[in-house]
Amino acid sequence: GRRKLAWNRNVVAIGLSSGFLEPLESTSIHLIQSGLVKLLDLWPGPEIDPLLAAQYNRAMANQYETIRDFIILHYKATARDDTPFWQYCCNMDVPDSLTWKMAHFRASSRIVLTPGELFQPTSWLAVMLGQNIVPQGCDPLADIVDDAEVAAHFDRLREAVAGTVETMPTMTAMLDTWI
Repeated sequence: GRRKLAWNRNVVAIGLSSGFLEPLESTSIHLIQSGLVKLLDLWPGPEIDPLLAAQYNRAMANQYETIRDFIILHYKATARDDTPFWQYCCNMDVPDSLTWKMAHFRASSRIVLTPGELFQPTSWLAVMLGQNIVPQGCDPLADIVDDAEVAAHFDRLREAVAGTVETMPTMTAMLDTWI
């Protein structure tokens, strides 16, 4: 949960005094830093401007809501249903913003973020694919690239990885060196 107004008159709640989501993704430090940066951007003059406070509150609410959606995704999309807790999670209502993000990804394979989101597309992709949310379509930009060019690129990448692996010591050799 979070406070409805993180900035209320001459008091600004930052960090855990502003809200707490849950420890799964350890977001508290980010929310402290983000809150301080936003506060400094909107630092008031001698008088407190309610418009600046409203902007701060809107920005922080957005931060909490996008993080909330990312965390809920872990629980909502799980295939587990072996306990009442997991059964509840599978059937719980989710915010419209998360429903839209999941539907959009299924339809287009795109992950659309709002400005300033903590979790970037790679994080969303890892959770969605890991929870078996699979896109039915693809990004139209993928059709622009020639298939043979993509295959050649991945062949070169495989060769580079294999060449690097060959030069690396075995785990035993590494442990012998450092222990």
